[in-house]
Amino acid sequence: IWGYASWNEYRDPLAAFIGATRDEIALVRNATEANNYIANGLEMKAGDEVLISDQEHPGGEQPWLLREKRYGVAVKKYQIPLPPKSPADILNRINDAITPRTRIIFTSHISTVTGVVQPVKEIAALARSKGILSAFDGAHVIGMMPLNVHDIGCDMYTSSPHKWLPAPKGTGFLYLRPEVQDRLWNTIATEGWERPELKAERFQRIGSSNVPMLAGLRASLELANQIGMDRIERRHRQLADRMLAEMTKRGAVSWTSPDPGMRCGIVTVNVPPLKRMEMEHWMWQEKKIRIRGGEPSKLRLSTPYYLLPADIDRFLASFDEFKRSHA
Repeated sequence: IWGYASWNEYRDPLAAFIGATRDEIALVRNATEANNYIANGLEMKAGDEVLISDQEHPGGEQPWLLREKRYGVAVKKYQIPLPPKSPADILNRINDAITPRTRIIFTSHISTVTGVVQPVKEIAALARSKGILSAFDGAHVIGMMPLNVHDIGCDMYTSSPHKWLPAPKGTGFLYLRPEVQDRLWNTIATEGWERPELKAERFQRIGSSNVPMLAGLRASLELANQIGMDRIERRHRQLADRMLAEMTKRGAVSWTSPDPGMRCGIVTVNVPPLKRMEMEHWMWQEKKIRIRGGEPSKLRLSTPYYLLPADIDRFLASFDEFKRSHA
């Protein structure tokens, strides 16, 4: 199992799963690492702009903020409405934020903040029409819904399969369209960094790595293929739609898009005057239910396909109990 050639038995099934080829992907540890390769690797000078959303994960936003502070690259943000009612709500804001200095649009395929599924195919087409690169953080996509990077038409794509596939932690990938591979400098350099014939493999050459972990990634891909990603996506949507309907009945304000194409397995609601941190602590201590969200009253509720209706019922009953005792 020594040497990078042995990684191909893991790259090949992953490439097929995301609609790419082996030479277009590098196996890395997670989306954060891959995002840093993009932010650090592109040739940009002071004053050049990257356009990101206001709902990025720190692992997508902070690499650009570091480059802004260190090298003067300008980070501009467009706002995702709470919620967006249609793809045009997002596309118009992106188009309005583009300037002659914009060099790359970097944004999440699925927002970690609200679960909104952004219209990435249209964003990529908009970027290309203006000579701008497009890159998407797809940490929540692989395993939640079918993914085909060629169909999206983006220049770069990153993901963390441990989230929804679910693969072992420490298994991520960086996709690079062949035409942009030579435009990205290596962040980590070892033997092979200067060999363009290695294509995307250059970016997985980081020294000794936990190769056996990749066997878990391959097993996760096999399981998803056995079940079928169309079935998995359908299940995610069914569970999420039920969760959203039930929370709305309880007075929650939806930050989840009403457009079915802009949501999948994450429901985000606002539940004032309840305090999210109090509820998060109470849910875990009293019910062993884990929730996430934001201050002061935002709840992010994930509905992976292995949840049973009884699991959702248990959460809803617990939410009702907390609301009665803390309102």
